[in-house]
Amino acid sequence: MLGGVVAAGVSLSNAYEVGLNAPEVIAGVRLSGADVGDQTAGELARTAAGVGQAALDRPLTLAAGAMEFHTTARDLGGLAADVDDEDTQALVRSALAVGRSGEPWVDLQTRLAARRGEVELAVGYRFDEQIALSRLLEVTPSVESPSLPTRLDLENRRVLPAEQGTAVLAFDSLSAVALGLAEGVDRIELITQGKPTVDDPLAPVADRLNVSVVLGSFETPYRIVGAGDRTHNLKLGAAALDGTVLMPGEVLSFNKTVGDRSAAAGYRYATGISAGQLVDVLGGGICQVSSTIFGAAFFGGLEVVSARPHSRPSSYVDMGLDSTVVFDSIDMKVKNTFDFPVVIHMTVSGGKVRAEFLGPRRPYQVTFERTLKDSLPYNTVWRDDAKLRSGASVVAQRGRRGFKLERKRQRAAGGEVVDEQVWELRYPPTTEIIRRGTNPNGESPEQKPKAALRDPAAHLRIVQ
Repeated sequence: MLGGVVAAGVSLSNAYEVGLNAPEVIAGVRLSGADVGDQTAGELARTAAGVGQAALDRPLTLAAGAMEFHTTARDLGGLAADVDDEDTQALVRSALAVGRSGEPWVDLQTRLAARRGEVELAVGYRFDEQIALSRLLEVTPSVESPSLPTRLDLENRRVLPAEQGTAVLAFDSLSAVALGLAEGVDRIELITQGKPTVDDPLAPVADRLNVSVVLGSFETPYRIVGAGDRTHNLKLGAAALDGTVLMPGEVLSFNKTVGDRSAAAGYRYATGISAGQLVDVLGGGICQVSSTIFGAAFFGGLEVVSARPHSRPSSYVDMGLDSTVVFDSIDMKVKNTFDFPVVIHMTVSGGKVRAEFLGPRRPYQVTFERTLKDSLPYNTVWRDDAKLRSGASVVAQRGRRGFKLERKRQRAAGGEVVDEQVWELRYPPTTEIIRRGTNPNGESPEQKPKAALRDPAAHLRIVQ
């Protein structure tokens, strides 16, 4: 038995010695993903050259922080070694040396690892420095990032923190590219440095801002077709308010925030109310913006500092929830009485003007109640018109009754009313103006029936 053991040991020893001098790579060795086990030096050299050329076109990612650019080793000036190059021959020698250290136990472990696919060699690359530098200078703008201030993503109810930008150092990154190509990696981190920070107006309050909850919202409709100038004014006014931050105790002045509705500010002539009449005015439609933001503030539970109803009821908003403005004599003001900042979000889209007040929580449920107290008759004024035939008449402005009403707001918390406010509002009547003909040969316009006047509902209640 002892003799058999000795014989087996001698046999294994001889096999190991033969394996040390075998001309083929040990089984299982892989080269950049290709199985090169049992290949001779010449076969391996050809495989390495082929793998090297193919790998020049595999995807390679250049990264600078969170920014990435996708390219290839060839595009970066990468060069693969030919069959007879010293780099290829050095790789062949390295591959043939795997599992042949002369230490039997170590070599046994290496061969077992190779059979499990755990021995992987990489084809390295050289590169043309000038091509690499030129390419880096081209791509660095794509992987650089600007410095950004604190931002409000109001559509998604998020406060985005300030970010320091990243600048790529192209010359310093050459060494990273050279090392990455030599090692055959698929991702190379470029050398970067931070860019200077930018002015950040929200920085002092950024840690207190939270826009995750809608405190109050309000919508009013607008006509999309045939009212381009008015829609333009709506969007201009809404944009001036969108993103406004009101700190605790701060008062929003509509006129101060939106500014003069002038041609220099970009406003156009459109239909608006002036002295109780519908006429084209510069900035026409801006009262719809003020009424919409007032409605959102009302249902958001903010304090109403000043708000005046229109000189006639508006078609886009219920009486009691409108607020007229005139620069710079009639203003709409609301105050943030909460212990946290609130942020205004305002949009004009799809036939809807929408305003929201955003914050971290909604302390109150708000109820709006409107009660009609009195209806006020209108007067009729006749004006001679030489263009009309004698005896003919045309209504130049339809008369409308005025109204006295009571507006009430209740704020409730936990199901209990915590306060109540009442306002007496007056909408004056609109004078009816009739043009009366004085010319025997004048025009005789067609008489069209007038729709009956309708009073608003005697009582209206809205809970939000």
